[in-house]
Amino acid sequence: MLKLIHASKIYAKNGICALNAVDLTVQDGDYISVTGASGSGKSTLMHILGLLDSLTDGEYLLDGAAVAHLSAKQRARLRSEKIGFVFQQFRLLTGMTALENVALPLALQGVPRHERSERALAVLERVGLSDRANHRPHQLSGGQQQRVAIARAVVTEPCVILADEPTAGLDPAAADSVLELFDRLHRSGHTLVLITHDERAAQCAARRMHLENGCLFG
Repeated sequence: MLKLIHASKIYAKNGICALNAVDLTVQDGDYISVTGASGSGKSTLMHILGLLDSLTDGEYLLDGAAVAHLSAKQRARLRSEKIGFVFQQFRLLTGMTALENVALPLALQGVPRHERSERALAVLERVGLSDRANHRPHQLSGGQQQRVAIARAVVTEPCVILADEPTAGLDPAAADSVLELFDRLHRSGHTLVLITHDERAAQCAARRMHLENGCLFG
């Protein structure tokens, strides 16, 4: 599904090698965690996998197809179709309800209004928040906002969910609820890559990896 082959990323402005000949294969149904200190290359890895940045050297295959030659427009379309993102800061639109936030990716894909509302409500029910569908983000706790963000990532039925520090800033109970949700998603067949500095979160994954100075181990 996702495959990095001797993938390297060097930032020309400062000469930093953020990724150094990384090899990584993510199969359908995998649940992988990647840990590492600040500056180890975790964010760069997330950006590469999420088609938000490109490699300096090596190759990235998504569903068996190389992505290096794609235009920015093609990469954006592929990103919206194949990849779901979960961020530490939730990135919910404050003027929209939970239901509208979850339905937004479907609207961008041109899904009819009635269908996207049904699909968004079904996913909110899966994450235990159907009763908060009409609440705006400021009316939700941090853990509830993150579950809305996860629902938004899942609603398009992506090939893979990339989660960047999804438990950071949450209290222990909220973090536990998010990790339990990830476990349920994994057991239902979803593919997840979790980028985290939280060892407790990393241990929930079926497969653990570690980044150090741009090199991937595990």
